[in-house]
Amino acid sequence: MNIITFHTTQLETDTYLVLLGKEAFVVDPGADADKIAKAAESAGAKISCVLLTHAHFDHIGGVAELQRSGALVVMHESDVGLISSFKNLAFYAGVKVEKFLPDITVKGGETLTVAGMPVRVIHTPGHTAGSVCYVAEDCIFSGDTLFELSYGRTDFPTGSFKELKNSVVNRLFALQGDYKVYPGHGAPTTLDFERAHNPILTD
Repeated sequence: MNIITFHTTQLETDTYLVLLGKEAFVVDPGADADKIAKAAESAGAKISCVLLTHAHFDHIGGVAELQRSGALVVMHESDVGLISSFKNLAFYAGVKVEKFLPDITVKGGETLTVAGMPVRVIHTPGHTAGSVCYVAEDCIFSGDTLFELSYGRTDFPTGSFKELKNSVVNRLFALQGDYKVYPGHGAPTTLDFERAHNPILTD
C-alpha cells in the first residue's frame, strides 16, 4: 500500500491517494480531482473508490468529478444531507461544491472491500454526526476526528464534543495495537502517541 498525500483547498485538507497495484482509492478529495487522477494514472492505477470521512466542503469538492470517472463514493448515511446544504460550510468559505450522491452509505461496523483491500468503517460522530474513520491494514484515515495532539472542532452543525470525546477515547483509543494515523489536516501521527498525549484525555 502506497499512500500519496495532496494538500487540497484553502484549508490545506489532507487528501490521500492509496495505490494498490492496478487499483487505487482516494480519501477526502477536497479539490484537485484532475491532479489526483493523473497521479493514479502515472502509477498505472485506476481509482475505483472514494472514501469520505465526512461531508464538509473541504473534503468533498473533488468527489463529483472522480465519480463521473467511475469511482464509487462511500460515506456515512448521517452526512448525506450535508452535501447540498449550507451545513457543508462551503457558503461561508465563498466556494461552491458540485452536487453528487454517494453510491454506498454506511452505518459503521462494516468491512468493505476497497480496491481489493479490506477496509473497516468506524463511526466516530462528534465533528459531524456522520463522521467516520477508515482502517486499512495498519493505517487509520481519521478525517477531522483525530489530529496530531488535537481533535476535531465540534462547534459546526451536527457537532458534539461529548460524542467526539466518546468516539476518540472509546472507539479509536480502544482499538488493539498501534496504528499510523492519517488525519484530515496536519501531519500524520500514531495511535499510541495520541493515547499518551492527546489533550482530549483531559479536556
